[in-house]
Amino acid sequence: MEHKYTMSMEQEEAKRNHIYLLFGLSEAGSMKVALSRLGCRHLIRVLSFNETFTAGPLHKLHREEGYYTRELWFQERFPDQGYQLNPQHKLEAMIRTLKEIPEDKKITIWCGDNSHDQTGLRFALFILSERKQPIHVINPIEAYGEIPKIAEQFSIGLSPQSLGQLPNEAVQTIIKNTENTQPLTFAQRKQYELEWQEISNTEDMLRIWSNGQLTNVPETYYDEEILSLILQLQKNEKGDHYVNAGLIVGAIIEQWNLFISTSFIEYRFWRLISEGKLLFKGIPYAMYLYFLSVP
Repeated sequence: MEHKYTMSMEQEEAKRNHIYLLFGLSEAGSMKVALSRLGCRHLIRVLSFNETFTAGPLHKLHREEGYYTRELWFQERFPDQGYQLNPQHKLEAMIRTLKEIPEDKKITIWCGDNSHDQTGLRFALFILSERKQPIHVINPIEAYGEIPKIAEQFSIGLSPQSLGQLPNEAVQTIIKNTENTQPLTFAQRKQYELEWQEISNTEDMLRIWSNGQLTNVPETYYDEEILSLILQLQKNEKGDHYVNAGLIVGAIIEQWNLFISTSFIEYRFWRLISEGKLLFKGIPYAMYLYFLSVP
């Protein structure tokens, strides 16, 4: 029975002549649902990183010393983030998986308008630099804006930045509309690889995506804006003017449309508290249990 099962899995894998690569488990889940509804899930293998490419060290990330340095950086700052979850999607496993993709498999990388995806794209193309098969890159956000009667909806609320934020019906339409996308040229692939080398050789631990450019910035980049926002929120608070930390994080995500984790925002709270730029009261167990104030 085990032999038959193994053969069946191998046969199923052989049918999948196309690889979809994404940079988040939520995005991968949305993609799998869309492919299933289109009836082509059995033809496409969906791979996904489970990383936070927006923040953290990138130097020598393709080597063991690089991803262990990065893992330690996150564990020291976000000990409760569950960094060890879904190990098959972590760096070491994903690097090995990408390098083992057969040359006869077509590769499509899905990359949205955010620093996380854009950093991941450059890293993936660096890892795939020796592969000879065509590699396609699709920006689902751009494709979403080209769907008739969709672009006008961008003015309502915040614009989406990743595939995971799109309605699944739209994802299905984008898959069909981008079937004939041209692969990257040799020059384009080399440019992405060069950009990876540039952004990975820096001491700055945060990346932003603005006006079509990926830029490294210090991890303190948003600190002054965080303090300014808290000052604004304090005006609506009575008594000692302390503001719930969860409310602050919600306001940051809602008003700034940033693609950074809540764990990173909370990490900056505690850095500002340690520097005396923020006052704290409450229980430091969860964000809804403590409050912050600018002195």
